[in-house]
Formats: sequence, C-alpha cells, structure tokens
Amino acid sequence: MIDIPDEPVPAGELVLSLRGISKHFGAVSALTDIDLDVHAGEVVALVGDNGAGKSTLVKILAGVHQPSSGTIDYRGKQVTLADPSAALTLGIATV
Repeated sequence: MIDIPDEPVPAGELVLSLRGISKHFGAVSALTDIDLDVHAGEVVALVGDNGAGKSTLVKILAGVHQPSSGTIDYRGKQVTLADPSAALTLGIATV
C-alpha cells in the first residue's frame, strides 16, 4: 500500500523522481539508466525515435511493467508501482 499525503502538492515541488531506471526483456535492453524528475504543475513530454523506450517508460510509470533496476520516488518516498492500481493511487494513469 502506498501512503499518500492528504495535502496538495505546492507548485514546483518535486513530485516524481526516477533514478537509474533500466528495463530488460531477456537479452534486449529497452531502457538503460533513465533519470527523470517531474515537479508539481509541470508538463512533461517524452519524445524520441521509434524503439527509443518511450512506451516502456510510460508502462513502468503506469505499473504495467516493473523496472529491472532503479528506483521510483513519490514526494520523497521510494515506491513500488506493482500494478496499475498502485500507480492510479498516485494519480498516474495512461489513456
């Protein structure tokens, strides 16, 4: 279970931090050592070539895939997004 503070996040505060995220599917490295910070009120776009790992990263954030290595912090606390419902608890969803 992920503990979420009840108070709103002040603008500019670090909300989500990914450090060293990698994902391997067998011998295929889909992501290698990705770092990403998202602050409250910020709009973030993932841009890259086909096969760059954009969808894999979004699926990790949405709890569909687990990273092979690295950490995900939500408001300063390390979390495990074990499934889409865990991500949704933090307000993370994909359409």
